[in-house]
Amino acid sequence: MKIGIVYVSKTGNTEVAAEFIEDGILGKYPFIQVRTMDIREGEVDVEFLKECEAVIFGSPVYFTSMSWELKRWFDNSFRVNLQGKLGAAFVTAQSLTGGTDTAIMEMIRHMLVKGMLVYSGMSGKNRNHFQIGAMGMGKNLEASREELEAFGADVAEKTIEISRK
Repeated sequence: MKIGIVYVSKTGNTEVAAEFIEDGILGKYPFIQVRTMDIREGEVDVEFLKECEAVIFGSPVYFTSMSWELKRWFDNSFRVNLQGKLGAAFVTAQSLTGGTDTAIMEMIRHMLVKGMLVYSGMSGKNRNHFQIGAMGMGKNLEASREELEAFGADVAEKTIEISRK
């Protein structure tokens, strides 16, 4: 089983958040192959993504939206068939009210257009404070570690559940 984490990180916060999510997945499900891929660093492994059962997308919040690099990737990712894969989203931000919800919803809209099944990561446990994805506060990302790890574990759990059916 494979899960990809595709993100954009300019200051390093979103990269750290992606690593926390990866830690959450591997901490609970060490048999899952996880790969974090920074779009800005050219790390997106198209062949790995094609084999993934789930892909988690992450972006810093800019002007109440996702980064332009992730938008460009969605617009130009014709070689990657994401149809039927589980998708989830996370953001990093400097404030709770700075457009975190609209940035996540923009990523979700792109996932839906790609034919993905979208999952919030909540799994009925109400661990995540953000109901449509996960969010890390850039000023104190360490305080968001537990929530981001739980988000990763929840997405992995749902991926396993769907794959068994």
